[in-house]
Amino acid sequence: KRMEVCSDIIVWSHIMATYDAFISYSHAKDKHIAAALQRVIQNLGKPWYKRWSLRVFRDDTSLSAAPSLLAAIERALDESRFLILLASPEAGVSPWVGKEVGYWIEHKSADTLLIALTDSELSWDTEAGDFSWSVTTPLPSLLKARIPEEPKWVDLRTFRDKKHLRRQRNRKFTNLAADFAAAIHGLPKDDLLADEIRQKKWGIKLAWFVAALLLVLAGTTAWQWKGAVAANRIV
Repeated sequence: KRMEVCSDIIVWSHIMATYDAFISYSHAKDKHIAAALQRVIQNLGKPWYKRWSLRVFRDDTSLSAAPSLLAAIERALDESRFLILLASPEAGVSPWVGKEVGYWIEHKSADTLLIALTDSELSWDTEAGDFSWSVTTPLPSLLKARIPEEPKWVDLRTFRDKKHLRRQRNRKFTNLAADFAAAIHGLPKDDLLADEIRQKKWGIKLAWFVAALLLVLAGTTAWQWKGAVAANRIV
């Protein structure tokens, strides 16, 4: 009975969620990574008829004018299923990142906190059952002793150099971002990437079909126009 109740709660939270994920990051250095991550997660495996595969909150694109910025952020956190933290020294000391992560830990589960490392180093102390903390640990200090077991984090440090993200579709970055998309979808990563390939193939086939249809319509229109011109000459 308890399992049924838990299952109902999970399903209901998915129905009520406005956003599938919320990205928390430092604007100083990671704005371009956050934007690229949002784009990949939202579009990976997206059917051609949908605007997004997943909906991701990022303040620059999702936050409208509001009387209270903190209240708007907290509302967006309440309406999100996952929090993606871009871990960096700047994020570790950012007051806003601290507020977002702190609110999430107090009101949500640590199991729904996903970490992307963008600078510095992260390591797990097995004996302490916590991250190895030092002055350079790229996490908000309020996370000390708040993560119950070693999480998997994704290393995006290469992409802090903007030149690695100048290409519109960077395969390595897409592959790493797929870790987050798969976790949010609740699918194996391989299945999600395979579905992405199928969607691309279907999109290409659809594009060729539309192009062929337009060509036929253009030919038919030209034939009808020539017929009309010929008929006018006879008259």
